Amino acid sequence: MNRFNDSSISAFPDVKKVVLAVSAAMLNVSIMPVWADTETDARITQLQHMLEAQQQQMQRMANELKALKEAAGKPVAPANTAIAADDKQLLHEQQVKIETMSGELKALQTTRNASAGQPVYANFKNGLSLEDASGTWKLGINGRVQADYRSFSPDVAAADTFNIRRARLGVNVGLKDFAARLEGEYGGTSGNGSVGLTYAHMDYIHFNGFKLRAGQFKPSYGLERSMNANFTDFQERGSTDYLLGATFDRGIMAYGEPIAGLFYSASWTNGKGVNTASANGDETDAKYDNKDALIRVVGNIAQFAGWKDSVVHIGGFYAKGEQEPGSSPTLNVQTEGRGAIVFSTEEGFAKAVDRSRQGYELALAHGPVKLQAEHITEHFDGNGFNRDLTAWYASINWLVTGETFASTYKDGMFGRLRPKQEFAWGGDGWGALQLGARYSKFDGSDFLTTNAIGTGRLKAFESNEFDTWTLGANWILTPYVRLIANYVHTSFDTPITVKAIHHEDAITMRAQVDF
Repeated sequence: MNRFNDSSISAFPDVKKVVLAVSAAMLNVSIMPVWADTETDARITQLQHMLEAQQQQMQRMANELKALKEAAGKPVAPANTAIAADDKQLLHEQQVKIETMSGELKALQTTRNASAGQPVYANFKNGLSLEDASGTWKLGINGRVQADYRSFSPDVAAADTFNIRRARLGVNVGLKDFAARLEGEYGGTSGNGSVGLTYAHMDYIHFNGFKLRAGQFKPSYGLERSMNANFTDFQERGSTDYLLGATFDRGIMAYGEPIAGLFYSASWTNGKGVNTASANGDETDAKYDNKDALIRVVGNIAQFAGWKDSVVHIGGFYAKGEQEPGSSPTLNVQTEGRGAIVFSTEEGFAKAVDRSRQGYELALAHGPVKLQAEHITEHFDGNGFNRDLTAWYASINWLVTGETFASTYKDGMFGRLRPKQEFAWGGDGWGALQLGARYSKFDGSDFLTTNAIGTGRLKAFESNEFDTWTLGANWILTPYVRLIANYVHTSFDTPITVKAIHHEDAITMRAQVDF
């Protein structure tokens, strides 16, 4: 016999309505806004408990309705059908409010995590980086290894050797409007074979058109020098690089992109360089402590004009400083294959001389083809004499696999290339292939072996002019791994060394990974 009568069935929904009404009242309270951040954690706990209770109530009510229908053993009467429909409506409203509560709970949890800097996200884009959820800070780890091999002909030009050209590890830190970079060189190129400091600076980066930097950094002399050494078209920069002094210096710099496609940098530095045999970066001479002033301005006309997949880069720089007495006018100039020393002076200047550098740069790229050229002059104005060093290069490069140089252009220079298909053994991707050729010319004909002592006299058995042809191939397996091979032929205007060498041929190779 059925133990449920019609009156019990009809009365039961009323009980449920009371329960639902109470639950709804509780839910209405639950979706009131939270005004104080300090109450967020307590509020989250409260919502979690209330959600669990409401879900349990809904499950019990659903079970009871199912039991009533099964016990009746017959279709529900019309009156009871209306009641069942009413029950379903109340259950639907209950579900909507629970979903509202769940949304509030999720929002509170997100807000709490963001305000506390949680979670911390990790990614690998141009290096390993960690960043908190609120965007308050970011930490990046960067490094590179460039393992080289060089072989020379004739044998007396230079020794065949394996070499670690660069081995660096550093960190970048971002703190909202501030940034800092610290990097060390472990390749033994700091003059005495010890670890050398490359980058050590802090930046204020709130304004894209006006950023400030202080510390040790790389002044922006020209296009090729400004580019990261990981991404140059050839294994070594052209002979123009020797006219620019040491790569790193200490001082301050303003830089930015005031309008889209226009870039500038202006620096004021010691002018001594760092990580060299004669300079550690600090100014120590109280009498000759003038600073180097440098400004570089470049623009991308293609960006102004809206030309797709193209770069029309044009610009230049000017720098003014003082060469201290006794110091060499330049570093010893090697061939571009890093073989024989071609040009150096017997001694430095006897008295301080004014030194200026100026350069012009041009890069034209469309699709996978790029033409690039620079012309740089270093001028010394002494007491009763003037000396000039001039160098220039022109190069052409072709991305055989169809990538575009425009995709690598940023901040007034070319950077990391991403192959269309990265190399994968046994897969379809083979990376990107870049082929190039470069001609360069170095002219130091003002420096002669017959010049007076202290005015820039060329060493015996060295040349004050040379020409270089370079053929290069870059196999870019992934954005972070590449293999490089160069053939470098250098012709000397006058024979060098006591062996009277007229030329040097070099085969150079590099295996590189960077992040």
